[in-house]
Amino acid sequence: MLRTTIASLALLLGTLTGCQTEPDIQARAAELADMPGVAVKIAGADLDHTQVHAIAKHLEAKAVDTGAAMVRMKKDDQGGSSLEIELYAKSLPPAEALTADLKTTFPALADATITTAPAAGQVGDLPAIEVSKELSPEEAKQEILDQLQADGVDGHVDVQIQDGADGRRIEVKIEKQEVH
Repeated sequence: MLRTTIASLALLLGTLTGCQTEPDIQARAAELADMPGVAVKIAGADLDHTQVHAIAKHLEAKAVDTGAAMVRMKKDDQGGSSLEIELYAKSLPPAEALTADLKTTFPALADATITTAPAAGQVGDLPAIEVSKELSPEEAKQEILDQLQADGVDGHVDVQIQDGADGRRIEVKIEKQEVH
């Protein structure tokens, strides 16, 4: 059995606007579709959720104007684990620099195998969730849960919403068990 944790960080941040019109939504979707993406895979490191979160936030901080990020942590029955991060932004650092930076910044990754490549998917492959910024954090959380359920997303879903000077940050974590 494989346990997969999917955390969608900075989930389409630009979709959080007040009264959006259809052209606004289409323009934002087109902007996200044109963003470059990088996929980072880390194997051979025993990471807890706090470390995974710190690595994802670190990578996100290296990007300029992050549009979306997807984090997957997979653990198998034999205790092996891997971490996969897809990051989409207007500007990304060179992939080679990310590997060295991660190993320097996070000692737990010193012996890990880290690979980078252009993201194979498109940002459009991530769940698009429209939430009005006029909603309170609790109302927005419920709206997100309702939309994910309507889209058939299964597993344990945890939604965290933080309002700050840079706008609203939404973090969605989905945990589910898969049998392979």
